[in-house]
Amino acid sequence: MSAEAQLRRYHQLVQMLAALARSSGQVDAVVQTVHRQAGALFPAQVTLLALLEPGGDWRWELYEGEQRYTQRLPFYPEGILETVLRGDPLSIPDIAAYLARHPVRVRRLVDHDEVLLEVGEEEPGEPTLSMLFVPLEVRGARVGVLSVQSYALAAFDDTDLQFLDLLGQHVSIALENAGLREELERATLTDPLTGLANRRAFGRDAPLALETARREGRDLTLVMLDVHDFKSVNDTFGHPVGDAVLFTLGQVFREALPVPGTVFRLSGDEFALLVWEAEDRLGDLARRIEEGLRRAPWPPGLGPVCLQGGAAQAQPGATLHDWLSLADSRMYGVKRQRTRGLRLGWGLDFGREDVPA
Repeated sequence: MSAEAQLRRYHQLVQMLAALARSSGQVDAVVQTVHRQAGALFPAQVTLLALLEPGGDWRWELYEGEQRYTQRLPFYPEGILETVLRGDPLSIPDIAAYLARHPVRVRRLVDHDEVLLEVGEEEPGEPTLSMLFVPLEVRGARVGVLSVQSYALAAFDDTDLQFLDLLGQHVSIALENAGLREELERATLTDPLTGLANRRAFGRDAPLALETARREGRDLTLVMLDVHDFKSVNDTFGHPVGDAVLFTLGQVFREALPVPGTVFRLSGDEFALLVWEAEDRLGDLARRIEEGLRRAPWPPGLGPVCLQGGAAQAQPGATLHDWLSLADSRMYGVKRQRTRGLRLGWGLDFGREDVPA
């Protein structure tokens, strides 16, 4: 390679690294940037970013030409990706010759729903014949593999492998930065005491849920809840015990509504639930919450707490403000009835006969 060509290639690499730095706000943006830029840097028709999922499987993000494929595949200890993950960068100028010498498994993603588990099976389209692989490392742990692949034999040289290894190091940095940003975003949407989603998350999710319910014609009910006379808990037992009560309630709600992002702590002892059910079908939910209240490990001296709630089903044409106001007003109506001694001493009360507590 001439000095001019080498300089031009370094310039392309610098441009690609700059694009990675600009797009590292989210992991998906990193994936797209790698695939979009790799074709200019390597004589490749296919790029693959394979990342390990928390459960141990692979998440493949593969570009072939203008097509993008995303697939989850099992982890095979004898696979070629797994070999690279454990070892060093790898150059394969001829995949058939390589497989004749090394008994490893090579998978090919043919379509969004079709995977060939062995190269050599009847392959639709043009097969990749040569390829480069480099491992990716984040915070000292191997997390994935980056690969570029070509339809031609011996399409890559040693310089290509060095460039891919350097690119892989920067992809690892971008993935780490993206992961840290996503962790920070999750933290800003999470209540630190209960582990539930917080008011900010509710402000983001409630309008989206309301729009989805309208668009898809689904039943959606907002439930507002708070703890009856919670101030007396703090005044009598102290704020640490009050915090323990709120933490325990968070556990009860998570068990009663296991779907993430449906339970929110808005402030103090006030909670909101987004329930994909009609308003008159909340009996099962009320029973699950009551059972959780009975079983929960309350602080010494406290029995199951009293919850009061207001439920409002999303109505066509109603605004988000109308929806919130109706649920909130119903909850405060129950609070007034409790104050006058007209309701149960513990458990969950919606203040309505057709929604049993």
